[in-house]
Amino acid sequence: MTAKDGTVYEIPDGPPEPTLGKPFFDYATLSQGGTPLVIDNGSGMCRAGWASEADPRLEFVSMVSKYRNRKVSADQLLLVGNDVHIDPMAKASIRSAFDNGIVTNFDVMENIFDYVFTMLGCVDEQIAQPIVMTEAVCTPYTSRKHMSELLLEGYNVPSVSYGIDSVWSYYKNTGSLDTDGIIVGSGNTASHLIPIYDARANTEHCKRISLGALSMEDYLLKLLQLKYPNFPMKITDWQSRELVKRYSVVAEDYDRELSCYLAGDDLASKDITVQFPFPMPTLDVRTEEEIQRATERRRELAKKMQEMAAKKRQEKVEQRAKELEELLAIRESKDQMEAGEFVMRLRQVGLSKERDLDEAIASAQQVVIRAQNKELGIEPEEKDAPTFPLVGIPDEELTDAQKQEKRKQVFLKGSHDARERMRVEKEKERAKQEELARADEQRRLHHFDQWLADLQAKRDEVITRMDERRIRRKELNDRRSHASQVRMRGIADLAATEPTANVAGNKRRRRGDQDDDFGAEDDDWNVYRDISKETAEEDEEDEAELEKYNKQLEQHAPDYLESLDRIARAKIENTTVYRFSEGRQPAILDKPAAPQKVDNDVIVARAAREYQLHLNVERIRVPEIIFRPSLVGLDQSGLLETIEGIVRRTGHLSLVNNVFVTGGGFAQVSGILERLKLDIQSVVPVGTPISVRRAADPLRDAWRGAALWCTNEAEAFKASRITREDYLEMGGEYIREHGASNRYYSFPASTNSSSPMEQ
Repeated sequence: MTAKDGTVYEIPDGPPEPTLGKPFFDYATLSQGGTPLVIDNGSGMCRAGWASEADPRLEFVSMVSKYRNRKVSADQLLLVGNDVHIDPMAKASIRSAFDNGIVTNFDVMENIFDYVFTMLGCVDEQIAQPIVMTEAVCTPYTSRKHMSELLLEGYNVPSVSYGIDSVWSYYKNTGSLDTDGIIVGSGNTASHLIPIYDARANTEHCKRISLGALSMEDYLLKLLQLKYPNFPMKITDWQSRELVKRYSVVAEDYDRELSCYLAGDDLASKDITVQFPFPMPTLDVRTEEEIQRATERRRELAKKMQEMAAKKRQEKVEQRAKELEELLAIRESKDQMEAGEFVMRLRQVGLSKERDLDEAIASAQQVVIRAQNKELGIEPEEKDAPTFPLVGIPDEELTDAQKQEKRKQVFLKGSHDARERMRVEKEKERAKQEELARADEQRRLHHFDQWLADLQAKRDEVITRMDERRIRRKELNDRRSHASQVRMRGIADLAATEPTANVAGNKRRRRGDQDDDFGAEDDDWNVYRDISKETAEEDEEDEAELEKYNKQLEQHAPDYLESLDRIARAKIENTTVYRFSEGRQPAILDKPAAPQKVDNDVIVARAAREYQLHLNVERIRVPEIIFRPSLVGLDQSGLLETIEGIVRRTGHLSLVNNVFVTGGGFAQVSGILERLKLDIQSVVPVGTPISVRRAADPLRDAWRGAALWCTNEAEAFKASRITREDYLEMGGEYIREHGASNRYYSFPASTNSSSPMEQ
């Protein structure tokens, strides 16, 4: 989230909502006089307008979508350009007319032309204006043939002129083609280097690097997927394009800057954090007064619950008192009732014999007396130790009834003695713990440093024990690990020697078959669930012990716990992986030693961090691919080597005097001019004048240059027009050459000439 100034950069959700374009209705006016219609037919964007105007009238993405939406229409729907984003159902059917920068799908191209001519207001059956159109460098004849066929036969245009978009951009910024130079035209899918000398584009010496704007977007996506494999959101192509456009920069010295990133000196200042939308966590938005009122309500509720419990206890005591009176009345009236009537009376109160009556009276008396004593504040008297008089008397001296009573007393005496032994042991353990606590307190008061060191050592020992157990548990969870295999073999051996094994296992062992496939099935490994209880208990004991030590340290040495957290954070933050993935943000500890205050701001910040991308080394690595194509696995020369090769082949060193960068790809990346100048200086003779400049508008200057060329170079424009007669006579691949056009080689080509494909 941090740039050098700590700014948070929000990622846009997607392309802006398209607005339906309104067609122009001045076609009849502008068509008078034969004003050329200029179309910059790029693989990424298409721009169209009149040559007499300063800017294109239409500008839209070169995409078409044909789809069906029964809710809208029973017929097939067609969307062109930015309108493809209007209906979400159209996204799955988006198509382009281009394949690697070359027009191949002329059905889509026809849809685009229909859209252009309709939006410009042409409602006639044919287009009455000459067409000036851009095409790719060294366009294949087949593509041009179909394009000329579509325009001259499908739309009946009077003529069409073809030219290279980047050369017309050069013309717009220089005013002519008389100035020697070399054009670096970076497009959507590829970049071309075209030398300009002898007042024309010499395509026979041009070079292509198969990297463009899409290459940067794809490479950034791959880098981010490797860096954040568990990122909770999908990064769309459009978002990747925006990230490249906004934050990429070409390094003047890539290796030197990369070493600074690795050293961490410049990483914090060059780190860009991009925030994606994230679900807002549930927050406690109450004020202090509301929290205080809620606390008071809880106290009142607890008080009412206590009163209700006391009332229920009192009602229970009163009920037992009534039962006691009834039971006493039954016992007092025994002498006045016959035996059968007395038994019937006992059964009415749920008793079966007179002994049960005495026990019920005693129990009720205990409850009533205990409640009365508690109400009066009288402490309960200690019970006398039970006696067992018949235990020591031999059975020969006892009657049958006494022998039965003796067996009962023996059982009771054993239980009583066991409870006494347990009570004595608990008393001894409590006394021991109290003595240890007193000794520990004395050590703390008189030898604090030593006491603190021992406490810290105990805490470290517990943490080490927990870490070892966690590592071992992780190994045991992997059935292919050595520890897991050893443990499973032990379990299998134990199962093989178990006397209570199943019948099939016993039969197998009796006949000498000792092979055991225990562990071969995945279900066998569920035995870990049954034998892991001991580990869970050990974890709970260590957790409780660690909590006790932390409370002592928090009370007597709070700085120590904070220092532990600082050390733990520094250990995480100093790793290269963390710096590249999290920037300079403080690390979040899973289990901090010192207590942490977690308020709403902290909760929101932590939730936001899960949806953040940190761009640092990617900012310079992504555009570096044009200089080092091997970064993306492309076996081609980089930009500098290609320029050097063109200069050497043409023998025109003056080309470096005017290096012109244009297009919608690498030309828009900050720092490319400075990098190009420094690199060219390293390969040309000392003192050679070098000038590297960018088009005033790398995106629209191709259209503007074509429009300006039609107006200012009237003779050249007239000579470049391919009419229907030329098309029928020379073929669809025919082109009239001019300074901004491709070369034309007639078929069959002469043996002493070289074609662009041979270059």
